[in-house]
Amino acid sequence: MLQHRKTISLKDWVFTKGKFFNAQKTDFSDNSWEHVKIPHTYSMEALNQVGYYRGETWYRTNIDIPTSMENERIFIRFEGVGHEAEVFVNEKRIGKHIGGYSAFCYEITNEINVGKSNVIAVNVSNEPNYKRIPVNDKLFNHYGGIYRPVEIFSTPKMAISPTFHASPGLFVELKELTKTEAKLEIRTHILNKTIEKNGKLQLEIKDAQGKKVISHQEIIQFTDENQMVTSAISIKNPILWHGRKNPYLYLVEATIISHEQSDKVVQNFGLRTFDFDANKGFILNNELYRLYGVNMHQEWQGVGPALTKEHHIADMNFVDEIGATTLRTAHYQHSDLVYELADQKGILTWAEIPFVNDYSGREDENAKSQLIELILQNYNHPSIFVWGLWNEVRANKSPDEPCVTLTKELNELAHKLDSTRKTISASDKNMVSNMGNITDIQSWNKYFGWYYGNYNDMGKWLDKSHQDFPNRPLSISEYGIGGNIFHQDASKLEKPVGDYFPEIEQTNYHEITWKIFMDRTYLWGTYVWTMTDMGVNVWNRGGIPFLNHKGLVTFDRKIKKDAFYFYKANWSQEPVLHIAERRHKTRTSNITNVKVFTNSKEVLLFVNNKKIAQQKLTSDINVINFENVILKSGENKIQVISKDKKLQDEVIWTFIEKS
Repeated sequence: MLQHRKTISLKDWVFTKGKFFNAQKTDFSDNSWEHVKIPHTYSMEALNQVGYYRGETWYRTNIDIPTSMENERIFIRFEGVGHEAEVFVNEKRIGKHIGGYSAFCYEITNEINVGKSNVIAVNVSNEPNYKRIPVNDKLFNHYGGIYRPVEIFSTPKMAISPTFHASPGLFVELKELTKTEAKLEIRTHILNKTIEKNGKLQLEIKDAQGKKVISHQEIIQFTDENQMVTSAISIKNPILWHGRKNPYLYLVEATIISHEQSDKVVQNFGLRTFDFDANKGFILNNELYRLYGVNMHQEWQGVGPALTKEHHIADMNFVDEIGATTLRTAHYQHSDLVYELADQKGILTWAEIPFVNDYSGREDENAKSQLIELILQNYNHPSIFVWGLWNEVRANKSPDEPCVTLTKELNELAHKLDSTRKTISASDKNMVSNMGNITDIQSWNKYFGWYYGNYNDMGKWLDKSHQDFPNRPLSISEYGIGGNIFHQDASKLEKPVGDYFPEIEQTNYHEITWKIFMDRTYLWGTYVWTMTDMGVNVWNRGGIPFLNHKGLVTFDRKIKKDAFYFYKANWSQEPVLHIAERRHKTRTSNITNVKVFTNSKEVLLFVNNKKIAQQKLTSDINVINFENVILKSGENKIQVISKDKKLQDEVIWTFIEKS
């Protein structure tokens, strides 16, 4: 039996900025255009100068379609284009997709020439459009370009649909769960362009070791070209997907068979239940499971959002290393690979659409479209536990503003598409607001001590909120302050929009704030803003322009800040021993403290190869402070060693006497 699908990756394109008449024509001359490779963005000036290009561009490529695809259906799929893309194949307009973060897929069977060269042209724009979310770039840059993979592939004429909102066309839903049985509903969306009135659907489920668990076959009677087939399957003695403790994945293979041809789609899935308790926190598979983690954006210094597979893996490795149990993929749909890695690593993930910061009252249709794509394209990921509907969208005038109405409609739509997950939103207002508490779960972005108030106000706000609304689950969706690794004098702090953001103060903030969170077990989740520094073209603060410095890792990913190691010592099961304030290399006092982040039971301190002190870990936030350490004039080697001698760390600090 012939198995499909054949795939061609489209990596090599030519590109230019600007408006061009008839650039979709096959005989259009693109000889002067720039040669680029996908992933690609054209807005890199956003990272090093005020303003960046917001406008139209064109991409073109020539592709030979092999004769092996003859008599098959042919599709083109874009995983993400920022922010609008109009696609042409051999001059024929195929379609236009609006939205910069979700995938889209078109059938091009009738427009493509098999065995010949074909011209693919894409008109791409990231210029503002108030009918598209997000409507502004005040929180993050709106890069343009074909910044995620593109592929052409073929299927038989009877196939599992790749054009059903660019989803896999296969959806696994857990309907009922006991210790001895998991009852599933598997929905398969089939496209039939043959004259056949029936076909055979074969479903096979395998366990994490690749061993077949169950097979199911049924004959499909086609009444429509597009048909959703619902199948009931049970797994005996199921193994649950249990976060980092056991991210157990099953695999389902769905094959539609017609005569001597077949089409197969493979999806991983996991079995789990979860709930939110206003007093106990988050509950996974009927067990308390504390969620603490980070927000993450998808951009790097030097490449912006045009990330390779290696970039995404590196970012998820940071999330894994720090020991996070949860991740918020702010503020838009992230790469397919990110959610796959979250599944594999057992990281509970909050996925959301880019309804962010402001509204125009004209974005309803696009917001709904992006929500449909987010949910259907990512339906089978067990790591995703909530769908985010908005972030810091404010209805300051009345509860009848368009953004309130839209939120209610999005909430209803999300539940219609997926009855298994909750909806969520992130508010920067108080417990009651016009936009608040429309979604199933409300979370809060709180920056006490940075934009307002004092660090300890976080605990006061949480306690009062919990007291006033005892039945409402509480979480903090964003918290953090700026930290520049080149700034090490805490006395020079200028917040929140000044030019000096000392790393030492950032670390101090996180020590205080994590202690507040740790002591309040009613919190179901907390999310640091953010995993890494990120670009914001409208910002000029903290000593490095066009950057949000609140990350735990630098924008180039080369330096993990001290706060990263503080959380790793508290969250990770890996042994940690880290000297804090290590980049404060020049000291003007010969008496200093040596702060250590560790989960070791006992630590020894050496200064200039001489043992100075030994301390047991008594702190509940995994900090050891060696006080009143004497430095000699000039260079000093500071070394710490765990008592079991398995870990060590050292720095060189220089004491310069005042003249």
